[in-house]
Amino acid sequence: MSVDPAVWGAPSTSLAELELDLARVRRGRSAHAREQVATVARAAVVNIVVVATREMHALRAARTISDLAMRHPSRAIVVLGEREPSPRAEPRIELYSRVPTVDRFDQVSYEQILIRTSGPVSDRLISVIVPLLVPDLPMFLWWTDTPPIGARHFEELVALSDRLIVDSTDFARPEATLPELSRVCVLGARHCALTDLDWARVTCWRELVTQFFDAPAWRPWLDRIDGIRIGFCVDADGRQIHPSQALLLVGWLASCLRWSAADPISPSEAGGFLFAMRRRDGGVVRVRIRPRYEVGMDAGDVSAVRIEGVDEAGHRAEFVVRHAGAGRNATASVLVDGRIVAERNLPHAQNDVVELLGEELTIVAGDRIYEQALATLLTLA
Repeated sequence: MSVDPAVWGAPSTSLAELELDLARVRRGRSAHAREQVATVARAAVVNIVVVATREMHALRAARTISDLAMRHPSRAIVVLGEREPSPRAEPRIELYSRVPTVDRFDQVSYEQILIRTSGPVSDRLISVIVPLLVPDLPMFLWWTDTPPIGARHFEELVALSDRLIVDSTDFARPEATLPELSRVCVLGARHCALTDLDWARVTCWRELVTQFFDAPAWRPWLDRIDGIRIGFCVDADGRQIHPSQALLLVGWLASCLRWSAADPISPSEAGGFLFAMRRRDGGVVRVRIRPRYEVGMDAGDVSAVRIEGVDEAGHRAEFVVRHAGAGRNATASVLVDGRIVAERNLPHAQNDVVELLGEELTIVAGDRIYEQALATLLTLA
């Protein structure tokens, strides 16, 4: 596959030549700025290493980092490799570099490096990446596909990183990979914080569910929940099935209420899941995750949450949140014995990947609540 120099820059034959090429571009840009009586600041507050096996993911990551450059200037290293490299292919590593323009005034510059690999070169990646890192800056590792947990090159990079960023929407089997990620949090000599962009996407849903039980009138049902139903979106053909947001919501609620696994996760219709949790008092919570098509929503987005329970007096309540399709609102309803007793419309904004990543780059510490949700999912595997 050819590399577009307009996107990735000029090729270099070695690490030393790449650094010389970057320095030459920086000098040329600074000289031009002086002629225009302007200044150009070379800035980097973080190292970002992106690993991709699809060109579309690599391009998306490069665009996202460029959009964030004014707020989070970085040395960005994008590794684009093959998903299943042939062991018989000739190992090959190609280097490209450029100093992208981040705004029309060119007042700030950052650096982008592409490492294009083919063949069995994974064991050599670390020796190429480490010399390119800017010393004394935190390193964020953004893995754009399903992480190869257990692979040597993956665990070496995690051990070097301050934060691992994943997007479980892109996982091939999130029900298997999400629980395993809880082990990744403690790889290496130091703790590597873990970030999932899908976890950030369900923040609004967690807030809406919490608001139900902030009201004293609904608290009696919180400890007597016996059913959860979550709908998540698929495309019109039902081919893009990404249930990770729904699984994360269940893991979060179960960890907050200290539920344990009663039955393991079992597949149901068209990519859904059925399983059961056990409350602290021994009661069983039936969980159903169902795929559904919604116009104007992305595959994987949660579309509805329904929580059911019976209080000590035998009254059944349902706490329901539904997303308003292509709109940016949600409806939150409470039904008691089948009758609506409270309902309101609420804003429900969906952030794009630039906003999500920009927020995560401001945080280095781990998210204990997310890690607890993953640990709970591990018990269901």
